[in-house]
Amino acid sequence: MQGDPDASPIESIVALATEIIDECPSCASRASEIIVWAREIRERRPSQEELAALVDATCHGLLPHAQRTLLINGLRALVRFAD
Repeated sequence: MQGDPDASPIESIVALATEIIDECPSCASRASEIIVWAREIRERRPSQEELAALVDATCHGLLPHAQRTLLINGLRALVRFAD
């Protein structure tokens, strides 16, 4: 995927997920979820609690606490700078 320097992080995520759907039919369901989440983030900024719930629901408790915290903080940064 060629990066568009003028694209927002959300647009880049959607473009990458769309490329995954086109190239990997077995991954299409997961990639579609990513597109839905990216669009929801664009429309409404989720709270830290909502992001934590998303991580917990997605990872099913498989992440160590330190990695969970890093992922949530990374998502918070993504949400702050998405546009």
